[in-house]
Amino acid sequence: MSKVTISEPYVLGEKPSPLDYVFLDANGAVINLTGFTAKFQWQERDGVASSAAATIPTGSDGRARYTFTGNEFTTAGHYRAAFIVGNGTNRYESVEINFDVSVGVGPMPII
Repeated sequence: MSKVTISEPYVLGEKPSPLDYVFLDANGAVINLTGFTAKFQWQERDGVASSAAATIPTGSDGRARYTFTGNEFTTAGHYRAAFIVGNGTNRYESVEINFDVSVGVGPMPII
């Protein structure tokens, strides 16, 4: 399985910019996701997976997007994640997305 690694670590309580992923078929062509539903799933290494609704902004460009709420990362560690999209007939999972979550300098302020 292919993997993507986000090199800049996230920080506990951080609310990063939205994360986008483009689904491609085996030939490298964009998969039209019009009419699909999307989820974003993540877990700390071998912990329990969490899932939240993601969006498909336009459909035709194959892009799924997750907008962080700031409540995703409750512990520091090594995380893995994936987007899953489906339309009842087809279902696709993205490559594995890897990233680290670190402890910040003091508690994250609400700003």
